[in-house]
Amino acid sequence: MPDGPTGKPSPLAEGIFRREILPWGLLGLTLGLVEGATAAVLIKQHFAGAASVLGVNLAVALVSGAPAFSNVLSFVWANLAHGRARVQLMVALQAGFALLVGCVALASRASAGLWLTVVAISAARVLWAGVLTVRAAVWTANYPRNVLARITGRIVIVNAIAVASSAALVGWALEARIIDARWLYGGGALAGLAAAWLYRAMRVRREFRLLAAEAASGAASEPFSLAMLTQILREDAAYREYMLWMGVFGAGNLMLTAQLVLLFAERLRLPSGTQIALLAVVPLITQPLFMPWWSRLFDGAHVVRYRSRQGWALVAATLTLVLGVFLRSPALLWSGAVLLGAAQAGANLGWNLGHNDFASLGRAQHYMGVHVTLTGLRGGLAPPLGVLAYMGLERWQAGSGEFALLLPLAMTAAGALGFNRMRVALEGRGPQASVRKGV
Repeated sequence: MPDGPTGKPSPLAEGIFRREILPWGLLGLTLGLVEGATAAVLIKQHFAGAASVLGVNLAVALVSGAPAFSNVLSFVWANLAHGRARVQLMVALQAGFALLVGCVALASRASAGLWLTVVAISAARVLWAGVLTVRAAVWTANYPRNVLARITGRIVIVNAIAVASSAALVGWALEARIIDARWLYGGGALAGLAAAWLYRAMRVRREFRLLAAEAASGAASEPFSLAMLTQILREDAAYREYMLWMGVFGAGNLMLTAQLVLLFAERLRLPSGTQIALLAVVPLITQPLFMPWWSRLFDGAHVVRYRSRQGWALVAATLTLVLGVFLRSPALLWSGAVLLGAAQAGANLGWNLGHNDFASLGRAQHYMGVHVTLTGLRGGLAPPLGVLAYMGLERWQAGSGEFALLLPLAMTAAGALGFNRMRVALEGRGPQASVRKGV
């Protein structure tokens, strides 16, 4: 759909929105327990001494990257969802996700418990990747493009508040030591199961058209695979370049969190509650303040134009946090946390919806599969590389590990420059370049 004026959501779209808002709010309570920063701080504090320093730090890297790495299997979910009713599949995925989150409550404070926690969180994130993959098609079917970001932005706001609330509870439990933080994971599992139960009432607008379009695309006989991924990237030059810069940009963002968890704990000696507040609670609470602005910007422009602006917000946030660490400045750290929330509010919209500006009806799920699969690859590589860079510098000279932060800063800046390059090329091709695949 070409760029154009935005409109008001129809009563039907508003009705669908009201039906799904509560389930996503409840799922946010569950999701907050396995968000990268929250889970990483839990592992760093709760399992210190249960394994070697290298083992604990790599576990921190794995869980901080799990939200992204789990997406590497999204092509499985794309194939599973293809041609099937979405609501029943979503209910099953949500319930399985909740049960896996609850498994963390069973982990002992020992080496075996550490790896059970890592496996449970990683497996939960794999199912959540399935939820995101299927949800993309549901939202595309239910909400017109010119109001898509605003309606889904409301859901993201509610979800973010719920995620921040449960993350804050984990931080409080780790710092106050009144209760075992793992008990919260049992409560999160119950919230997720309740959400799955409520989601059964959800409907997909004109689902018969969606299923027919999928069948007509030929993908029914050609399931999503690595071959399809390479085919899409080979045939769609615009999407290929977009994925390139998303890879550089996103890898820097993923690398940053794991490094900050280690620096906050080992160098700045910040309390666990403060760490979670800086890396999870404040950014998540800040997101709703900026989401409406990002939504209007997204609805009124192609995703390339959108990313060329949104990318610099993350660069500014990263730079502020890096300076806060270098200067040991609490004011800069808290300011960076706010800026990070502002940047992530825009990044979430672009990540969930940006592929729709390249894909045709019936192919949106496959384009999303390409995006999330590549996100998974960088999620598995970037955080461990960031941790190893930090530990290598520390081994070379104690106290020099903080200079590893320059790597994610450089990568996010390079990605933002890449989006700007695409925008300049888009604008040089005239007004018709704003249509799908017209980049």
